[in-house]
Amino acid sequence: MSEQKNTQDNDLITRLALIVGVMGGLFGGLILKGARRKATWTWGRINAWFFYSMTVTFFVLAHNLNIPFFIDSLSWIFPKGLGEWVYFNVPRGMQFTVLVVIPFLGWLGAIGAAVSLRVRKYQVGLDHLGLRTSSNLKPVVIDSFRVGEHQKRLLVRAIGIDINDFKNRKGALESAFNAIVEDIRVLENDRQFIEILLSEKSLPTLVGYDEMVTKHLAAPYTFLVGQSLGEFIVGNLLELHHMIVAGSTGGGKSFFFKQALMGIAESSKHIQFYLIDLKRGVEVKIFERLDNVRIAKEAHEAIAILTAVVDEMDKRFKFLEEKGLTEIVPDRDKMDRIVVGIDEASVLFTIEKSSRSSKAAAQSARDLTDRIAKLGRAAAIHLILATQKVVKETIDTRVQTNINARMVFRVNTVASSMTVLGNKMAAELPEIKGRGIWSVGSKDIVVQVPRLSPEEANDRVDDLLEKFNGTGKCQFGPMLLDLDEVQPKKNIFETHSDKKVQVVNDKVNAS
Repeated sequence: MSEQKNTQDNDLITRLALIVGVMGGLFGGLILKGARRKATWTWGRINAWFFYSMTVTFFVLAHNLNIPFFIDSLSWIFPKGLGEWVYFNVPRGMQFTVLVVIPFLGWLGAIGAAVSLRVRKYQVGLDHLGLRTSSNLKPVVIDSFRVGEHQKRLLVRAIGIDINDFKNRKGALESAFNAIVEDIRVLENDRQFIEILLSEKSLPTLVGYDEMVTKHLAAPYTFLVGQSLGEFIVGNLLELHHMIVAGSTGGGKSFFFKQALMGIAESSKHIQFYLIDLKRGVEVKIFERLDNVRIAKEAHEAIAILTAVVDEMDKRFKFLEEKGLTEIVPDRDKMDRIVVGIDEASVLFTIEKSSRSSKAAAQSARDLTDRIAKLGRAAAIHLILATQKVVKETIDTRVQTNINARMVFRVNTVASSMTVLGNKMAAELPEIKGRGIWSVGSKDIVVQVPRLSPEEANDRVDDLLEKFNGTGKCQFGPMLLDLDEVQPKKNIFETHSDKKVQVVNDKVNAS
């Protein structure tokens, strides 16, 4: 009888040990999941746990205001005498473990449990697709992150599985996740992981310019930005003042640059455009028929334009000072609003070490643009800069700090996105032409910008000819300069070099 009882007791102990082991393993797995999650370790949370543990350590080691003292002080919560028992029977190391280590592990476990519950439906959906390696490894959903109001990003560990296996089954993924798969890509810094961008709503891949102009372009000095998941966004020069347009080749940067200029021209009357495109004016050629547009195609013309704009800005400040006003209002002061648009700004602003003349021109352009960015708002002068990269070598940091509106299309690296936006959103955009991030202040909104075709652009310029070239011209004043009269200045360094060459030649001829 006693042997049977011992056997039952041993079986019970074995079962309890098995249950405890399984529970411990599960809890340990949740702790690891919570600990491996990068979003767990924010500075705020780390600091909170550090100060909490330091505070507990102080009271554990204190002689008077210690843990047993506080237990006895809270007699309405704890049984009488518990504090004294803790003082004599529970070592200080165990007190620290109970008050810090166990809660900390519980916190990590709770995070891990929340992540597991959040990704479970995505893991089940992924399992249904049957993706496996030859060694039967399957993709594992590590975490999901809320990107915007209607978007999520899944992080999937897919060791040994080609990303094309996921892309080829995009339709099946959408069915399994009950969401729109906008993009699938390999994680830049760890190629064993892929990211899947999901959307509860879908942005259109093509937005027509003509339809949006009719619906949304009404107020003066406005332009079309793009369709977001919530509403169609319209930009206003009076609120934004200056703007940067950035993105890698083929993302839609040049299309947006042109359609923004077109929108401003169509919605405004008293306005002048000074456009700089050192690629021989290819991108802005459609505007050259308008009398209120000047296009610089060479570096010396660009410097002449920027110099003329800065001179005009100084005149306007003198006018404001004499009149006791704070800013130019075109209708009141009979002065045109001025827009300076620079496409591929890096070509104008990059300082080349090999050429003194190029270095001098680039530095001059940087200084003049900096003045416009700092002071142009009150003088009704605005900057629109387009570039592939926004770094100090292409656009001076002095200029960047004075521009709060940015339209950023897809960039190739996370570092580029961090530079221009301060986050990874531009690097995580899907490869859809015209898909970008509209960033104003602290708001970063994913949009699909309208596409203005070359044919449609020419037709719209035809409509603008009467407005800006006809008998009823709506500009208040003449243009600031005529580029046909601007001649390149010979650089002092080049002149000095020419003289040295001539002296050498004279010596050779004399000998």
